[in-house]
Amino acid sequence: MVVSTLSDHDAIPDDLNPRLWKTSKRWWIALVIGSLIAPIDMFSTLYAGGQPQIQQEFGISHFVATLGVGLVNLGIAIGPLIAAPLSELYGRQPMYMFSAISFTCLSLGSALSRNITALLLCRFLAALFGSSVFSNFGGSLSDMFSPDERGPLVALFTLVLQGAPTLGPLPGSFLGQYTSWRWIMALSAIWTGAITIPVLFLPETELGAIRKRQKYKDHQKKLRGTISGQGDVPTRNLWGNALLTPLAMLAFEPIVLATSLYHAFVYSLLFIFLEAYPYVFTETYHFDLSQNGLVFISPAVGNILGVLLYFGYFKPMYEKKQRRLRRDNKNRPVLGLFDEIQLDLKPEARLPGILTASFLVPIGLFWFAGSSGHPTLHYIVPVLSGLPVGAGMTLLQLSLSNYYIDLYPKLSASALAANLFVRNFLATWFPTFAVPMYQAVGLRNASLILASISLAGIPGGWVLWNYGGRLRSGSRWAVQDIL
Repeated sequence: MVVSTLSDHDAIPDDLNPRLWKTSKRWWIALVIGSLIAPIDMFSTLYAGGQPQIQQEFGISHFVATLGVGLVNLGIAIGPLIAAPLSELYGRQPMYMFSAISFTCLSLGSALSRNITALLLCRFLAALFGSSVFSNFGGSLSDMFSPDERGPLVALFTLVLQGAPTLGPLPGSFLGQYTSWRWIMALSAIWTGAITIPVLFLPETELGAIRKRQKYKDHQKKLRGTISGQGDVPTRNLWGNALLTPLAMLAFEPIVLATSLYHAFVYSLLFIFLEAYPYVFTETYHFDLSQNGLVFISPAVGNILGVLLYFGYFKPMYEKKQRRLRRDNKNRPVLGLFDEIQLDLKPEARLPGILTASFLVPIGLFWFAGSSGHPTLHYIVPVLSGLPVGAGMTLLQLSLSNYYIDLYPKLSASALAANLFVRNFLATWFPTFAVPMYQAVGLRNASLILASISLAGIPGGWVLWNYGGRLRSGSRWAVQDIL
């Protein structure tokens, strides 16, 4: 994602400048994009409600059946890396159209599949082609809204991104209990098909594409095969930056690798629960399919609480510290020619949210471990364990995203792309071993294993808090402290 600078917007006539459009128009565009993200993001977990029928109809193993979830995550891991440079070449609006139309057709294809191979292939391709929306929505928000205007939209999109897959099992389980699994797949096609209509009429917001379409010539920039606001960058460099830079950051930036792995584990818990919740609550409380789907309301409410916690406490606390730092240092006398004044907080100022999330997730998992497998204990006790886990998920996502932005000001998009790739790649495989693990070691022990692994976030956050500056000093890309 390339964020347009102020000079980019100044170079566009007022009537074509997305930031100068009416507020109602900009919000409408954002809501249409959010409405397109929701069914694509829910596609992986919606499947869970039809998985028992699919397994029975095609006579396949549990492992093969879970690939219907895993391959969607794999498609979402790969798709944005390919779509990012395409959006810079051809604009965002064609990519949204491509996402909507291809996802609608392929999800319909999955509903009409006559064998498991066709079903899995359609689901993978639907995710691969549909996921281009994930690499574009952040750029669209940046195109249309200034940083001060984005707060409510960031909160809304975070809820959609985390809440949609969390709530996916709810409609999927009801449809799976009372209808054919094909209607679960058809729901995605119907939903995105309806959203495709307004998507077709979305205006272009990417500044380079607007210049091309309006024949607006800038004598210092080649408009063909360049990134707007980045100078003349050959098309081949677009692909190199989009594909290789995130991988290079995973290889050479320990902070990105470590935080991405932890975030991937926390995110993948949702896909373990996708398989584990039905197993645990059916074994212990004899829940039916629809009742198992209702259990996911708990982590979904937790997602909302995590967003409220971030925007109600951590973000205001950060902004208060930022204002105090600038007020104190702005009036400090310059002591010499090379004396520099720090006006921005260090990236580690974002860590309190990450540290809090690293406590919330283990609390929820240990809670679930301690209350699982006790038929005499009311079911609401293990159900409510999803609240701190869900809150930790969204709080971690918001805090970590802003940490990357502060840590790598010029390469934050690549850091976020690296995180997205690791997160979804790991989530590809987690559903396949959830039930076998619970069967092998028992309800409580399996949950204790997950809870114990999640504790790694606490010492990891402590290391970043105390030694983050030292780690950054050895980085080729991270922002450095003013000495």
